[in-house]
Amino acid sequence: MNLQAVDLNLLLALEALLEERNVSRAARRLGLSQPAMSNALARLRGLLDDPLFVRAPGGVAPTPRAERMAGLVRAGLDQFRRALDGGQDFNPKNSTRTFRIALSDHAEWLLAPKLMGFSLEDAPGIRVQLKRLDALFVLPEGDLRTGAIDLAIGFFPDARSVDEMTRLETLAEEQHVVVMRRGHTLAGRPLTLAEYAAAPHAAVIYKPEPWGLIDQELAARGLRRNLRLASPHFLTVMHTVAGTDLIATVPESLASALASRLRLEVQDCPLPLPVFATRVAWHAQVQSDPAIGWLLSLLRNRR
Repeated sequence: MNLQAVDLNLLLALEALLEERNVSRAARRLGLSQPAMSNALARLRGLLDDPLFVRAPGGVAPTPRAERMAGLVRAGLDQFRRALDGGQDFNPKNSTRTFRIALSDHAEWLLAPKLMGFSLEDAPGIRVQLKRLDALFVLPEGDLRTGAIDLAIGFFPDARSVDEMTRLETLAEEQHVVVMRRGHTLAGRPLTLAEYAAAPHAAVIYKPEPWGLIDQELAARGLRRNLRLASPHFLTVMHTVAGTDLIATVPESLASALASRLRLEVQDCPLPLPVFATRVAWHAQVQSDPAIGWLLSLLRNRR
């Protein structure tokens, strides 16, 4: 495609539509009339030979082609904005930046309220868009590289295991603990390894195969976990354990936060496991972006 034929304003319209998922809201965001936004969408469709958006409840939904373009379009426009800023300092009080962060529901539940509490007070125009990680222990390096996300937060491997252009920082390290409802037949005393393996388990597993690190460690000891529920959501697992005879192995911070509310007993895990290391990751290309530096400072101050 001839780049000279592309109107930069069309990319701004595409970005607004991707984020707002509604033609009227996207038009208001850019200060356009709805007919002008509809005309921009028609031009984009003709230019790219794709519908890009289809009708959906409450607005529009992107086609697969638009979804594939989203990260690259956002990254390109963000780079233009940084270049035109001329290296000016970032001022959260008047910024309208949208930060995109991928993380687990565990990290989201713990960090989002604190992060947004600060933002609403000192950065009223800033928006944060959260998305779920595709894998619990796998760093989304491709999304960081293309700019589809600004940061990723999760139980990622250390820096020796990732691409040299990825930056990693440890936010917290914690132990695994076992949770069960109060009054469970295994409550009130330390668990043996055999009891732990035999008890019915709920577990957080993202991949299609219901098999994880705990299963590998038990198999190495000639044991097999009695896994009854596999869910990609920590909070689902915690609430299920509170109302059943299932047990679960979770990060200590999550157990501490919810044990009293859900009437759970917390015990040491009898299976030796590596610590849960919650790390934040970003790409080297945004290392000098003062807005990313500001966002990282919020996370560092909440350790």
